[in-house]
Order: sequence, then C-alpha cells, then structure tokens
Amino acid sequence: MASKPTSSDKLSQNKPTTAPSRSEIEGALSGRTSKSTAKARPAPDSTFDLNAPPRRQQVIGGKLTGVANRTKFGIFSRYSDISITNWVALLIIVLILAAFFWPQENKPTQEVMGAGVTIAPQLGETDLSEDEQNDFLDNEAGDSSLSFSRDNDLQRAGNYRQQEALDLEIRSLLDKAKDEVKNGKYTQPIGGNAIESYRAVLALSPKNVAAKQGISFIIGRFLTSGYRALEQNNRTVAENALNKLSIINRDSDEYLELESALAIWALERRVLIILDNAQASFDKQALLLPAKGNALYFYRQALKLDEGNKTALAGVQKIADYYIQQANDAVLDGQFEAASAHLTTVSIIDPSHTSIPLIEAMVARAKPLAEKALADQQRQIEEQNRLRLNTFNQPPPATNNSSENDTRTPQSQKSEQEDFDKQYLKQGLEAYYKGEYDTAAALLQPLADKGIARAQFRIAYMHFLGRGFKRDRTIADGMIRAALPAIQRFANDQRPWAQSDLGSLYEDGLVLPRNFTDAVYWYRSAAEQGYPGAQTNLGIMYARGRGVTTSRRTAILWFQRAAKQGDSVAQRNLEAMGVAN
Repeated sequence: MASKPTSSDKLSQNKPTTAPSRSEIEGALSGRTSKSTAKARPAPDSTFDLNAPPRRQQVIGGKLTGVANRTKFGIFSRYSDISITNWVALLIIVLILAAFFWPQENKPTQEVMGAGVTIAPQLGETDLSEDEQNDFLDNEAGDSSLSFSRDNDLQRAGNYRQQEALDLEIRSLLDKAKDEVKNGKYTQPIGGNAIESYRAVLALSPKNVAAKQGISFIIGRFLTSGYRALEQNNRTVAENALNKLSIINRDSDEYLELESALAIWALERRVLIILDNAQASFDKQALLLPAKGNALYFYRQALKLDEGNKTALAGVQKIADYYIQQANDAVLDGQFEAASAHLTTVSIIDPSHTSIPLIEAMVARAKPLAEKALADQQRQIEEQNRLRLNTFNQPPPATNNSSENDTRTPQSQKSEQEDFDKQYLKQGLEAYYKGEYDTAAALLQPLADKGIARAQFRIAYMHFLGRGFKRDRTIADGMIRAALPAIQRFANDQRPWAQSDLGSLYEDGLVLPRNFTDAVYWYRSAAEQGYPGAQTNLGIMYARGRGVTTSRRTAILWFQRAAKQGDSVAQRNLEAMGVAN
C-alpha cells in the first residue's frame, strides 16, 4: 500500500520552475493567497520545498525570516508597512484638523445676518457698555455645554443696535458742540451753545472724555479772558467772564479763582485811587489840612485797606520827614521851641521815627550856645521890668496943689497893685501859651519873686523844660515846692488853673510821685470847667493811653474844644491828626 503523500511532498511535486514572489511566500505563510496574485498568475502545477535554500535572496529590507517572524500587534499590524513619509504627512493633517476644531476661548460664533440669526460682536470691537460686556462674558462662561439660544442672540443684537444708535447720537452732539465752539457759541444762545451740547453728551454717557475736555476748554477760555481783562483794567469784561463761569459751574476752582482775583483787583484799584489823591495833596503841601482832604489822611485810608502797602507807608514817612526837616531848620535858626513843636508833630505821625532822638540831641547841643546871649538879654529885660514896677509902685509926685495930693488909702493901693499883678500874670501866661517864652519870663518872674503861686509854677516849669531859661531841675523843684501848698489849696477850691497844674505835676512826676490816673482826674476836673490847657492835656492823655484807654476819637474831641479857645498846642495836634479845628 502506497504511503499517503505528506504536505511537503505535495509542495515538492508542485514546485515551480521559477522562484516564487514575495507576496506568494507571505501568502503561503499566512495561510492565504493574494487575490491580485491569483488573478495575475495561473495556479502552479507543482509544490516547492520550503526547506530548500533559495537560489538567491530577493526580499527588500532583510531576510524572509525577518518578515515571517515579525511580532503582530492587532489592528496596527495592518499599517505596519506604511513608510515614514506617510506617517509624517498623516501627523501634519491631524494637527491641522485639531487646530481648526479646537474650541476658541472668548471668541463668539459669527453668523450671517438674516434668516433669524445674529452676529455676535468681538469684544475688542464692540460698542456695548462695560456692564453689557460683563453680562456677555458671564453668559459665555455660564455653561459651556449649552450653545447660544435664539432669544439671547436676539437680545444681544437689540442691545448692539441700541448702543449703535446711542453712539450715533453722541457723535452727532459732539460734532455740533465742535461747530459751536468754532463759532464762539460757548454759553449763548440758549438752546444752541457748546456747553448745552456737551452736557447732553454727559447725560447720555457720564464718562465721555471728549465732552469733559470740551467743557474744560471753555472754562479755561473764560478764565484766561478774565485775567487778561484785569491786566487791562477792564472790569466789565472780567465780570462778564466771571458770570459765564458761574453759568457753567459756580463751584469750579476756576470760578473761585477768578472771583478772588477780581476782588483783589478791585481793592488794589481803590487803593490806587486813594494814593493818587494822597500824592496830589502832598504836591499841594496839604500835609495835615484840610481834614479828610490832606495827604496824611489819604495815606492812612490806604493803609486801612492794605495794611502793608509800601507806597502808603512811604508817604507817611515822607510827611514825618518833612516835619523832621522843619525841626532841624528851627534848631539851626535857634528857634528851639519851634523845633520842639515840630518834633511833637512827628511823634504823633510816626512815634518810632528814628530822627526824633537825633533832633533832640541837636537841640541839647545847640541850646547852651544860645542861652548865654539869651541870659544877657534876659537880664536887660528884667532890669527894665524892675524899673517899670518901681514906677507903678511909686506914689505920684507931690505938687503945690493940695487937691492933687495922693489921697489913696493903703487898702486901695493894695487893691490897685493886685490889679497890676493880675494884668501882668494874664499877659505872661498868654505869652507862654503862644510860645513867646522870653516875654513870658520877663512878665512872670517878678510875680514869682513876690510869691504868686501861679507865676511860680509857670516859671518853675520853664526851668524844668528849658523854655526861656537854662534847663535846671533843681531850680524847678525848689519853686514847685514853694508853690505846691497854694496850688493844692486852690485845686481843692475848684480853681481850674490849679487843678490843671496839679495834674501836670502828677503826669511828669515833678515833686509829686508820677501817677497817670491822678493826672487824668485833675485834668478832667479842669477841662470840664472849660480850661483850655487842661483840655489839651487831657486829649494828649487819651491819645497816648496814659491813665485811660487809648481813644483817638476822645482825644480829638478835647483838642477841638481847646482849639476853639485859641490853644495853639491843640491846633497843632489836630493838624497832625488830619482833623479840622
């Protein structure tokens, strides 16, 4: 019995005359035959031995054993023979598709307008308000799994159209405002000016920068116009600019600034007018008179409005310097009393004037040189007065006619002498108050020698002040002590002259201790009785604030009362204070 042929025998019997192809080998190994090969080639009529070595290797990429023994990984085994180039191309295509279909953050879908769909605007290009943009972003981030609904799209489209209409209106108002600014229609006419247009814009869009800048520009124009008008002294234009600023915004810094500048300008103009009047009065030498029309008055009025005004301060200084010069000239001419009077005037105008002590020192140096000559003249005058008194005291010469003999009794002679003394006292006091100290000394000295208290007091003060005599405090004290008991008695008896003299002693501290309160008391007692000297002294106490509160008004009142009675010191004080007598 013949053995059954094996598969290898069958293959060897069907061995082809030529070498099989690679696909045939692979198909045989995998248990399947390539359809393309089957169709292309006829079936072999013999088998071949797989164990027989091939005539030559014709497999690209390695031995057949490398293909037959390759590890297979399921589905990927089908694509294991794809080349590297194809893999790279496939990877690029995948990346492009991934980039195209990758979800875009914050990028709304754009659709064609119409057919019931809307276009969602880009955030960077939208005219939606900030709140609407935030709502849009909130909707986007709310639920990523949901797409836009038709209702939301329609609402956003409506908002967009509203915003677009609003922007169109704002642009129209801004263009209108620009034309109105160009034509100078800042606040007028009503209903057609730039301010109204800009305010309409801010009503629609409170944060609109262009409208705010436009209003600021107009405010700046009015502020500049107001300042320029003030520089040109044009008050009308400046006030008009201020009025325009009040229409725009009365609480703005620019309005307050121009209002303050206008007030300062008005004050300065008023001061300038007063200073012009002062200079005109000064040029006319109307330094102290007439009242309320002299240079000193105008300068002081200017200082009331502008305390530190340099021109006014310099004007007061010029007036004080004028009287300092007058005092200096009087010293050079030997008119020491006139120099003292001018210094008194200066002390009222400018108490701190630096030249006052200098003139006083000049008087102190020059006066002794003139006193020697004055002493000689004084002795001559005294001799003449003694001769005069002797003549009055001598009885009339005897005559042969007995009817003409002197029949005066001692009592009548004493009365007659008292009348003479009163006459001399009156003339001496009048000369003293007129500043004629030499005549006063000649008339009063004989009466002082006779023990008349009033004459003793006045001569003592002339020694104390150096008026008509050399300044000598010792002589003055001695004469005052001799006259004091009589003065005090007469003062208590309501004699105004004695009350005034007693007030002087308390004021100057001469013999009596200085006491301004007591001085005011005695001055007032005499002044109220109409005594001019006491009225003048009381006015000085009020002017200087000695024993009373300083009161210019009260001082002027007493000076005026004394001046009406001819008191020259009171008249000079009123002139220095710029007040009419």
